[in-house]
Amino acid sequence: MRVFLLSLYFYICFRVRRSAEKPVAEKVLKTGELEIDRESYTVSIKGKPIKLSATEFKLLLYLAERKGKVFSRDQLLDAIWRDEAFVEPRTVDVHIRRLRAQIEQDSANPVYIKTMRGIGYFFDGK
Repeated sequence: MRVFLLSLYFYICFRVRRSAEKPVAEKVLKTGELEIDRESYTVSIKGKPIKLSATEFKLLLYLAERKGKVFSRDQLLDAIWRDEAFVEPRTVDVHIRRLRAQIEQDSANPVYIKTMRGIGYFFDGK
């Protein structure tokens, strides 16, 4: 009985320590005037809702959660489209263009999703 209680104690301590190590993501990610709600899958700018497709939302959230990190088209394809049927690398460009058209004031001079020429895309959102 004593061995059981001791192993149970260590198991509970391990689980508590492990759960404390994982940072809990906030429900709403805010960057400048852009707000991304992880739970309701909604995006708004200055409080005005923006309609995004599920893929556009996943792409925006993925980049925003990794602010400043540059991702190639292939990395984004692997992260967002995963095992879907064959998707052309240029599909990423199309989705980025659509996202910029909806969330940027001037999509030619983006504030949130930027391009590092020859490398890929990153979320800046200063």
